[in-house]
Amino acid sequence: MSTFDTITLQRAGNGRVTVLLDRPDSLNTLTPGMKDEIETALDDLRADDDVRVVVLRGRDGVFCAGSDVSGSDDDEGGGEKQVHELLERRRRDRAFYRTLDRFPKPIVAAIEGYALGAGCEIACCCDTRVAAESANIGLPEAKLGGIPNGGGTQRLTRLVGASRARDMVMRGKHYAATEMAECGFVHELAPEDEFEGLLESVVGDYLNRAPIALAIAKQLVTQGADASLESGLVMEGLGATAVSFTEDVEEGMAAFREDRDPEFRGR
Repeated sequence: MSTFDTITLQRAGNGRVTVLLDRPDSLNTLTPGMKDEIETALDDLRADDDVRVVVLRGRDGVFCAGSDVSGSDDDEGGGEKQVHELLERRRRDRAFYRTLDRFPKPIVAAIEGYALGAGCEIACCCDTRVAAESANIGLPEAKLGGIPNGGGTQRLTRLVGASRARDMVMRGKHYAATEMAECGFVHELAPEDEFEGLLESVVGDYLNRAPIALAIAKQLVTQGADASLESGLVMEGLGATAVSFTEDVEEGMAAFREDRDPEFRGR
């Protein structure tokens, strides 16, 4: 397993791994090096059959307050930076967010404190977003004269609709987690003193599902969103056929008949 400087992996021993953004002095802001480390960690976790669900959260009660722009000269207006260098940076950024978005195992975003800019965009790539009621979420790039460039104008629109996304992107406001739950961005939220219990409940749901079925279902939903209905239905039929030959389906049906909890093994 790889070693890291800006993130920490915490294994619970039950199939859960937490990827902890670990730059608390900088509010866990995202750096190019942190992106590389997250990608490396996910590559390792993808190949680990013992891993069933990944939790993404930040150290010390802050999810991620955005990109680290201290001393940065690689955004628009960056002086002598050449266009092709900026385009290459954007390409690498797209690859990073795609790695999160297409990761075959469930990822739960545990949002506390701030999820701003890149933090909001990371959360957009996760399968389930749970938040503490006091959390703040937003895309503040407009206040700096820029626009989101990690999927904020695209993935967010697909999640909350064009009207809410336009307001968030163009005004650059912070929104309370309660507001973001109302528009469907946050799936579940809880007061701070109940947040850990909520997170455990959501993770437990994933741990009690069949891993192969989850992976295929995730791929179908993700790719089907960009396909025609008919093409999506064909893909769904193929996926359901593949799942029907797994041992987990047999176990699920047997557990139902015997009125017990299934024990899925990812086979």
